[in-house]
Amino acid sequence: MPRTSRIDLAHDLIFPTLLFMALGGMTWAVRGCSGFGAVNGCVFAGVTWGAAWWFLSQQSPIDRPRRYASPWIILALTLGIGLAGARGWMQWPSFFEGKLQTDTAHGRFVPISRSYGFLWLFIAGVPWAGLGACALAWTGSLRETRVWHWGLRIAFGVGAGVLARKFYVAHPELFLPLYQSLENQYHAPRANPNLQRLVNDCNAAITHLGYYLGFLAFELVRRDWKNVLLITTVGLLNGLGWAVFQNWKWANALWGAETFNFWRCWESSGGISIGFAFGIAYFLANRPVSPREQALIESRPPVAGRSFEWMLIYSGLTFFVSLYTRDLMGGWGSWYFSIVLAFGMIFYFKNRPSVEWVGLAIVATLVAAEFGSRRQLSQYGLAILGSTMAVGFAWLLVRRSHFADERESLPRQDFDLAHWAVCLGTLLGLGLSIRNGVKGWFNIYRGDEDYWSAQLWKYAGPVYLALLIVAAVLLLVRRSRRGPNAYAWVWLVLLVQNVIAQLITGPLTQWREAAFGIYYLLLFAISAVVVMHYRRVPETAFPDTAGSRG
Repeated sequence: MPRTSRIDLAHDLIFPTLLFMALGGMTWAVRGCSGFGAVNGCVFAGVTWGAAWWFLSQQSPIDRPRRYASPWIILALTLGIGLAGARGWMQWPSFFEGKLQTDTAHGRFVPISRSYGFLWLFIAGVPWAGLGACALAWTGSLRETRVWHWGLRIAFGVGAGVLARKFYVAHPELFLPLYQSLENQYHAPRANPNLQRLVNDCNAAITHLGYYLGFLAFELVRRDWKNVLLITTVGLLNGLGWAVFQNWKWANALWGAETFNFWRCWESSGGISIGFAFGIAYFLANRPVSPREQALIESRPPVAGRSFEWMLIYSGLTFFVSLYTRDLMGGWGSWYFSIVLAFGMIFYFKNRPSVEWVGLAIVATLVAAEFGSRRQLSQYGLAILGSTMAVGFAWLLVRRSHFADERESLPRQDFDLAHWAVCLGTLLGLGLSIRNGVKGWFNIYRGDEDYWSAQLWKYAGPVYLALLIVAAVLLLVRRSRRGPNAYAWVWLVLLVQNVIAQLITGPLTQWREAAFGIYYLLLFAISAVVVMHYRRVPETAFPDTAGSRG
């Protein structure tokens, strides 16, 4: 058996897991700090894990790449982890103290078994990391994913989430803790505000679990076992990790609530749990591909960037994502997604002689994005998208032979798209992280977070859009001869995110804050050593191919 087939525990398991855990310990602690929280905080963590996974996946034998090594991974984890954060979880920790809070402000609660805490943190933890794993898996499907495959994939996930929510609403007694004895209180939200929050948190957790199971079901039906392994590993391990780590409640009793920062310690340990789950999944699902997998991947037609079907998939996914993320960008979301859509269409049409097609594509893109950016008109945006895709399906059926011939003549690599994928992921993740980090600093040292939030968008929005336009223009007018430098990009992400972590930690005169500043420096040192090791000692990781790397 050739040496490249052996399992290298250090470079396939230990170092990747250590890196993901160190990044999780820092980013997830920042997730709950000033300026972040919810989706914004999860985007901060997602872009960091995405850059690290993509960087590690490039460190592979030249003739045996890793399956999940696409530059789209940065954007996938930024969005997957980010959107999973659109819910709360603060009502469950009190279960570990044997209390179900009904009105915390007035000190009212009822006794509850601590087992409910383990149960609900498991339910919440599975999709919180698992949805990111679903998006990650989509970047490395073994078989070709056609337009109708994408339609089914989205339908499976969204449909399962909708069904889960409806089932929860119809049968609250099956989900809400102590519902039979507290039914009257559950129906009196003003007198029991914490119960209303619990209803909302449980509803969101069950809905997200439905999304996760729906996406997983699609991969099972498609029999893509590596995708199934990746998604299942991340979800189950993080569910178990969150259930265990939530037990930080004992520390308050040991050291005192005034000196011990329970929330940030829990957040950090929750991030370590997610990092551990991704590390194990990296080892199980992302080792260098087997000869059979390599042959199957190479047999797929190279459609990226050129075929009309690719343009439909790109446009459809962009519009779908825009419906859920546009509000993150302070009113600039519609412009951002207009540029993203326009880039895809121009990229497709730039090798065609018809300038009119390019103009029509830009106008149609801007109109669709503008309709979709207004909530009251979002259904018209969906109608436009649906009509476009329907026409596309018809065209594909009528001109099937034309597209087959076109696809056979295309190159197998397109470095322009690889650069565009990295730009989209890092610009979205780092752009939001920088803006939210500065907002958090103002909130800590100047106060009035809402005022500074609005002010920052006046500057961050135009800069963000200008950078996106510059990147798009450069990639459209130039021809890239090599792929993006993963080492440079991962360092950019690490440095920016760690500066932000220090920025919003709080005054160093307070030991509770200074301790986390020191902790972040330690985690940064661990991350930096691992990254530099993979860059500087490639012959240690892959001795059989070091000579071919130059």
